[in-house]
Amino acid sequence: MKKILCLATLVACSLLFFSCKNNAPADPNEAAIAKVKADAMGSWKGNLYSLVEEKGPEVTVTISEKKITTTGNCTVNITAWKCVDGQNVWVNLDDDMSSSMYIRPNGDNIKFEGNSSFITSNFPFEATRVK
Repeated sequence: MKKILCLATLVACSLLFFSCKNNAPADPNEAAIAKVKADAMGSWKGNLYSLVEEKGPEVTVTISEKKITTTGNCTVNITAWKCVDGQNVWVNLDDDMSSSMYIRPNGDNIKFEGNSSFITSNFPFEATRVK
């Protein structure tokens, strides 16, 4: 009888542990990163910033989980996806300036903002999804 009671207690504790573990809230930063990744993957078309013209040259930006490329001959690896506030997601890049770039998808539009001239010279501020 003691063995059955001990076994039943062990099973009950195991079930309680696993059910509590599965109901734990997800990390809001990881959830934000996952959403931005899913929303940003694919190709986007926009115009680069220009000091001379009203609109700079049009480029297509293609985003994957590990790399960003443009038709303007820019290819850069993503070294990390980051978020600290559960909302604003940025990527660290392996360009010569070790740039960081915010990626803000919103439906069929996306915004790119960064901390270096590498970002402003290679990526449009706003772009539209290529369908």
